[in-house]
Amino acid sequence: MQQRGQGLRWWLFGSAALMVIGAFGPWAKVLGASVGGTDGSNDGWLVVGAAVIGGLLAYTLRERRAGAVWALLAGIAGVAVTLYDRSNMQNAIDKGGSFTQALVQIGWGLNLALVASISLAVAAVVTMVRSGEALDPDAARLLPPPTPPVGEPPPTSSGAPTPPPD
Repeated sequence: MQQRGQGLRWWLFGSAALMVIGAFGPWAKVLGASVGGTDGSNDGWLVVGAAVIGGLLAYTLRERRAGAVWALLAGIAGVAVTLYDRSNMQNAIDKGGSFTQALVQIGWGLNLALVASISLAVAAVVTMVRSGEALDPDAARLLPPPTPPVGEPPPTSSGAPTPPPD
């Protein structure tokens, strides 16, 4: 159980780290020159902020479900920013005609930030589901006992069926 939780944490923090790497990587390439997500006031800084804040809160609150919730919100924010930027860039490239399409490409940094954001969100959901299991492994004993079939008397406190009346 501990190994599984540790693997999920590595997945969460690895995804957040890859979001940061993608944010600093090239988001667009034109004739060999590249523009990174954090060049100037580009949206890559939003991805960096989401990854750092989500990762830090997930680590700080790792023993509680809230940590995974913050990681999920960070992943969703990263997906929203990168998907919006990728869509806008692709539309601009498509509208530019064949000359623009030959010269301009979407960079690996934007694609990495998008995939890492999706990965962070999925890892957070898996962590929340698994932490629900880990919170109370004996939850089944807290459920009410099953009802006996029709015609059978209900069980006594010892679990044995009640003897039929005389």
